[in-house]
Formats: sequence, structure tokens, C-alpha cells
Amino acid sequence: MTTITRWRIALWLIALGAILYISLQAVGALVPFAVGAVLAYAMSPLVDRMSHVVPARSHQGDVYRRGFAVILIYVALASLLFLAGSQIIPIAVDQIAQFVDTLPVTVAAARDQLNEWLEVYRNRVPTDVQTRIDSGLDDALNTATDAAAALAERTVGVVTGTIGLIFGFAIVPFWMFYAMRDRHYAGNNFLNAIPAPFQRDATNLMHIADQLIGRYIRAQLFLGLVVGSAVGIALTLLDVQMSLALGFFAGVTELIPIIGPWIGAVPGLIIIAATDPDKFIWVALVYLIIQQVENVLLVPRIQGNALEMHPAMILLLLAIGGAAFGLIGLLLIVPVSSLAREVFWYVDRRLRGEAPEVALAAGHVGRVSLTDPESPVEPATATESAPAQPVSIATPAPAPTVTDTTK
Repeated sequence: MTTITRWRIALWLIALGAILYISLQAVGALVPFAVGAVLAYAMSPLVDRMSHVVPARSHQGDVYRRGFAVILIYVALASLLFLAGSQIIPIAVDQIAQFVDTLPVTVAAARDQLNEWLEVYRNRVPTDVQTRIDSGLDDALNTATDAAAALAERTVGVVTGTIGLIFGFAIVPFWMFYAMRDRHYAGNNFLNAIPAPFQRDATNLMHIADQLIGRYIRAQLFLGLVVGSAVGIALTLLDVQMSLALGFFAGVTELIPIIGPWIGAVPGLIIIAATDPDKFIWVALVYLIIQQVENVLLVPRIQGNALEMHPAMILLLLAIGGAAFGLIGLLLIVPVSSLAREVFWYVDRRLRGEAPEVALAAGHVGRVSLTDPESPVEPATATESAPAQPVSIATPAPAPTVTDTTK
């Protein structure tokens, strides 16, 4: 490795460190762009497919066709939102207004219903058993209260930059347009700027991130849409107050792995206990059935084992992410940890002398990519051994040029 290459590596490390530091300082203002990045990532495959319908013979032609594809998607989404909004928004506004007007009565009714259930509990359960149960419930309640307080504090602290937050959400649609239109060019320019000995590794790492995070995001968004719609429709049929808002909340909490469906059920159970306790069992059954159908039928087929992570480890990561970063930590800790694990094992294999293709194929993303005809991973690399190649002298594959995307 030449002295110039070492200086370039040092320059890149300094630049990345500066970007990370500034991003952490402005994390509140970056929340809208994080939301936009998730949506852009989810829609990028659709942009790719639509843009390739029209042939392009130049870089400018490819820019035009990708921009036109993004505009078509925007028009379709705007039309759907308008049609849905004209029917759903008035109902949701009426439900929220009704709930606000009756909030004191709802709270009092919830308290009375809770006291009634507690009275039945005290009359039917022996005193010594009550003591043990009450002690356990007190400990659990204190723990949950402390965790909720820490979560709320972290979440509020992240989104305190109100002006930056409003400005960010205002410009996110325009930012998403350019991000989806020029995604490939930005990646190519990034690869061309990397020192030659590391271009093949950078390509593989970008492939790992694209496959792992992209599939996870699209799966979670689809599950959130399905669960939120199912909850909203079921509670509407049961004539539950704020059924549409409760469905939206259930869809959002679905983005949190494992514990999200249980969190999403809490508001609905509280409201039904206060307003119509006779339907409490039915509402609880609705949440339970939807959650079980999701776990049995949807998750294995849609998400599968994309992250290849044990549920016990996911629960531990959720506890750490929620305590450290609030709601954002709950949403991001699992996919980020899975990505960090894949990157760690790839770098470890490269440092042991494995070729870039072998190191990529040995990981979870590489194994999944063997069944993808568009993947750069060749099936032979998963089984054939390759001579050890130190990282510093590994022969780099040429970085893709800008014109490659038009072929």
C-alpha cells in the first residue's frame, strides 16, 4: 500500500468521523429525512422497474426517464391519499372531536370499571394470593413506568428541534425525488472516489446494506399497512371509538419487532374498558387474532428470517435501544444491529485472507442472494475455495461507471 493510499484512507476516515459527529448533533433535524429515506428506499425498486420500460441511450435520457417514473409514483400516491382522505379524514376528525369532548367522562368510566374488576378480584382470590400478586404487579408497574418515562424522555429529546423538524418535513418530498432519481449515480460516484484496493469491498458492503435493510424496511412497512388496516376495519365494525386512529397506531407500532403488536393493543383496550366494557373480550380477541395471523401466516412468508436473529436477542436489543435512544431506538436497533453483524463478519473474513466474493457469499446476505438472478454473487463462490488474498493486495473489480445504468 502506497503512502498516497494511506493518506487517502486517513482523509476518508476523518471525513466520515466529521459527518457522524455533525449528524449526532443535528439528529432531531434529521428525523424527517430518515422517514423520507425509509420511504424512498421502499419505493426505489418500483422506480427502477418503471424507468427500464423506456429505453435510454444517454445519461441525460436515463435521468429524464427516472424522474418521470418518480413523478408518476407521486401522482398515483397523491390520488390514493386524496381518495382515501376524502372518505376517512372526516370520520377520523369526528371521532377525535368526540373523544376529546368525552375525555373526562371516559377517564372516570375507566376508573370505575377498574374498581369494579378489582372488587371482583378481591372477593374471589384468597388474601395471601392477593398479596403475592399485588407485590408482583407493583414491581412490574414500577419497572414499566420507569421504562416508559425513559423512553418518552429520550424520544422528546430527539425531536426538540421544532423549526428544523417542520422545515425538514416540508422539503422531504423534494429531497426524496432527487434521492430516488439519482440513487445509482450517487452510488457510482461514491465508489469511484474510494481508493482502488477497496472498491470491490465497498461494492460488497453496499450490496449487504442494500439487501438487508431494503428487504427489512419493505417487509415491515407492508406488515404495518396490513395490521393497521385490519385493526381499523375490525374496530370500526365493533363500533369502537377512534377506531381509525387506533388502527393507525397499531400499524405504526407494528414497525417495532415482537413487542410492537402488544404495544399497539394497549390504547384500544383502555378505551373499550372505559366506554363499552361489554365488548372488552371481543376487542381483545380482535387484537389477539390479528397478531396470531400475522405471526403464523404473514411474517414467515413476507419477512421470513431476513435478519437471521434469535427472538431473545431481539428483545435484549429492544430494551437497550429504547433506553438509549427512545422510540427511534426501538425502530432502528434491530436492523442496524443485524447490519453491523453482517459487516463485522465480512470484514473479519477479509482480514483472514478470503477473497471479496468468498467473504460475501459466506454471509447471510450472500446466501440469500444466491437465489437472486440479479445479484452480483456467483453461486460457485459459495462452495468453491479460493486462494487466500490479503486485503492490501486483493485485486479490485472496476467500479461501475455512470453509463452502466443505461444498459
